[in-house]
Amino acid sequence: MGRGSREIININDNVTAWEAAGKIPDEVYRQCADAGLILPLAAGNRIPREWANFPIAAGIKAEEWDGFHDFVLWDELFRGAPSISSAFIGLTLVRTGGEGAPGLSMILIPRLPGISTRKIEIGADGLSATTYITFEDVKVPAEYLIGEESQGFRYTMSNFNHERLWIAFQAIRGARICLEDSMIWCQKREAFDKKLIDMPVVRHKFGHMARQIESLQAWTEQIVFELDNLSHARGSKLLGGVTALLKVQAGIVSKYIADESVKLMGGLGLTKTGQGARIEAFSRGVITLIVPGGSEDVLLDLGVREAVKLGKKAKANL
Repeated sequence: MGRGSREIININDNVTAWEAAGKIPDEVYRQCADAGLILPLAAGNRIPREWANFPIAAGIKAEEWDGFHDFVLWDELFRGAPSISSAFIGLTLVRTGGEGAPGLSMILIPRLPGISTRKIEIGADGLSATTYITFEDVKVPAEYLIGEESQGFRYTMSNFNHERLWIAFQAIRGARICLEDSMIWCQKREAFDKKLIDMPVVRHKFGHMARQIESLQAWTEQIVFELDNLSHARGSKLLGGVTALLKVQAGIVSKYIADESVKLMGGLGLTKTGQGARIEAFSRGVITLIVPGGSEDVLLDLGVREAVKLGKKAKANL
């Protein structure tokens, strides 16, 4: 990452104060935009050429940006300040036509007269953007339409690949943070006249943690590569179910790593300051990697249904 981007990403010194206030200062969003972070977060693995005049992280050209740049950006953001990694982007699906999916369009709604908002506090994250929004006779100019009218449902469905991918990105980095901090602790913490890492049962835990993290990253990188080498439409069609299963696995691995790390840390794993702070934060927020983007039961079913559907189409074409 470029120097300007890294300066913005390394803001973890302020996160505790922001969480206590329940708000990220408005100027931080502007700084992130100027550093080229906001546009790639919104774009995903492809940045349209017409956006090339806006700042892009590390000075990367729009036509060169791909899924692995996207992966690294989310990884660095979550490494530096996990609490703010999901506080940026928000669009609205509205009905502009008749019944059903064809009547839905996607728009970006600015602060207009008639809009009131109230933050909804959630237990896992004080900086969550979860908000109760009230619209009273609000008229949104047509210029805020995203893409084409009546295509909002299709845009939403096709966006699920990236949403579930960035959940996996965050899960991998959070799990690695837990692995790192618990390993450091176990190499110096002594019990029964020996360091924890000298106990076979502790090494056994680390072995299971490492194999799950590495396999999750390998699967994630495989999907990122495939999406980079497929059109957006074909990637959504062929890999929608696979990405759903990846997101399920990311949640399962995250929960396992968080639980095992807290056990290894003991009481320190419950503290919000000191050596166990990052593990405590990830453990407290791991549910936000499990629920958003689709719950496990829904996504497991989706993954299998998509596989069956693709299998039937392939058989019919033989």
